[in-house]
Amino acid sequence: MSIPKEPRQLMINIMYLVLTAMLALNVSAEVLNAFLSMNRSLNESTDIMDKSNQQLMAAITEQAEAYTQFQPYADSGREVQKIAREFSKYVENIKTDLIEASGGIDENGQLVGIKNKDVTTRMLVTEGLGSELEERIHKVRTDLLAQITDEEVRTQLAATLPVKVEVIPENSDKENWAQFKFQQMPVAAVLPLLAKIQNDVEISETSILGYFYKKTGSTVLKPDQFLPIAATNSSYLTVGEKFSAELFLGAYSSTADNISIQVDGRNIPVRNGKAVFNTTAGSLGEQSHRMIVRLRDPVTGKVEKFEKTFGYTVGEKSVAVAADKMNVFYVGVDNPLSLSAAGVPSTEIRVQATNANLNKISNGKYIVKPTGIGTSKITVSGGGLDPAIFEYRVKKIPDPQILVGQEKGGEMSAAEFRVHPGIRAHLENFDFEARCNIQGFELTRLPRGGDAQSELNRGGAYAGATKRLVQAARSGDTYYFEKIKVRCPGDQVGRKMNGMIFKIK
Repeated sequence: MSIPKEPRQLMINIMYLVLTAMLALNVSAEVLNAFLSMNRSLNESTDIMDKSNQQLMAAITEQAEAYTQFQPYADSGREVQKIAREFSKYVENIKTDLIEASGGIDENGQLVGIKNKDVTTRMLVTEGLGSELEERIHKVRTDLLAQITDEEVRTQLAATLPVKVEVIPENSDKENWAQFKFQQMPVAAVLPLLAKIQNDVEISETSILGYFYKKTGSTVLKPDQFLPIAATNSSYLTVGEKFSAELFLGAYSSTADNISIQVDGRNIPVRNGKAVFNTTAGSLGEQSHRMIVRLRDPVTGKVEKFEKTFGYTVGEKSVAVAADKMNVFYVGVDNPLSLSAAGVPSTEIRVQATNANLNKISNGKYIVKPTGIGTSKITVSGGGLDPAIFEYRVKKIPDPQILVGQEKGGEMSAAEFRVHPGIRAHLENFDFEARCNIQGFELTRLPRGGDAQSELNRGGAYAGATKRLVQAARSGDTYYFEKIKVRCPGDQVGRKMNGMIFKIK
């Protein structure tokens, strides 16, 4: 028997040895009750180990979902749990049959046949159930170890797994393991013996799952940095051509040391998990570069090779203007604008705007602040360029969503409803930094079986009478939020918003 590291499990093993010795001397009521106490402790320990195993398996599964090379560990882990669960159920059925055969449990919850030795001897020795259990213990041990594919690790674990059939002492007069363990043993003593076997299987399951978890977490380089990437079909377009781009978020590890990158046969240094390629545009026309990326798998050592051609077009002087966030400007917020003029010094470029104030942030970067709804024209000239005009629509900030917490209506528990300090306006899927403020609303509480109560509230936070209405929320009540007014940046007057209805469950 391996020596457990957990103090609780060590204590249980010592209790098991002491009480077995006591049983050989005298089977008193106190000793039998002590056995039942040990049985309860063993069952509690088994439950704790089972919860720990579930958490281990969840962690292994999470790693396998993130990294497909770990899927075999997740599959083997689930098989380990299945083997252990089926065996534990088998032993539990033996315990149930023994209790029923010895008289069951009385109205006070006590075992009727607590001292019965005939039932245990007949079922486990005479009728062969003990020999069958012995074979099942051998099998569950073999099946569990079979899930370890590494022979060296399997040998190491085999020496520590507690689930096994003990060797009968040479001086014993018993003919087989079943007689040695169960002959003339009272029900009260056999139950903890069986519980100990179940506990040994749980500990064995923990050892194997722990090995799997270590394998899934010890060699992974996890992404810790992210970059938005746009892979375009062309970096230069003329009027009438279609533009296409694949947009995605790239993830990489800033500590990765298993990547090498070449461009046109030249090694590009990889720092903090990524490489930066720089070059100077030469002659006019299309320019292309060949990139090769080699990635070494940290688990298998296998090197994979990825190739891609990328490029750009060098053209004559031209100008391009783009709103950084979308093709419209919004009143009341800073609208970023990017401007590029190929072949023209930035100091010679002149930019003007109608229906908007224009502030230069840096070369090619501007902030546009519209002064009214309609259109705004951006005119770029200078440096030998013909004046280029770019027209944008100017709109007000879209209506926000009105929420209580994260909900805009429906069912909510009284406790959750009361905990929120008020209502709020949320701009969903709006790319700008902006905040809309609640100017006021009317709140009506309709209690189940009672009369409606209404109060006006200034601002979004509950105050005074409105706060008392909210704190009175009970199951079956209905709350109506109406006459909601909101003011967003750029608004001259407040906006009327749709109401909300909450049913308190």
